[in-house]
Amino acid sequence: MLTVCSQEENQMPDQEELQRITVLETEVKGINRTVEKLESKIDSNYSTLHHRISEMRDDMIDNIETKHDKVMEKLDEQTKASTNQHKVIADKMASIEKWRWMVMGGAISAGYVLAHIKLEKLF
Repeated sequence: MLTVCSQEENQMPDQEELQRITVLETEVKGINRTVEKLESKIDSNYSTLHHRISEMRDDMIDNIETKHDKVMEKLDEQTKASTNQHKVIADKMASIEKWRWMVMGGAISAGYVLAHIKLEKLF
């Protein structure tokens, strides 16, 4: 009978062990709550970070598009200005070429006249 009693005593926890188990269960519950809070905070921070990264990406894309549009406008302006300058230069060259041919024609005419006129008869 002594062995049966000692086995029953080993199987039944005493009051001190029950208190320790209760304390441990309470601590585990507190740790679980803390972990849940941390998980929700991490999820919140993750979504905030994702949102900020998306906003930065969108801002950068808008900024790049704006700068691209400005560069294209400047290139168009430069092309127009260059075209106008080329036209002015071409007009000036055409005018100079006309004068050159007129002078050459006048010189040829004057040379022909001088070559065929007898200067002795004029004096």
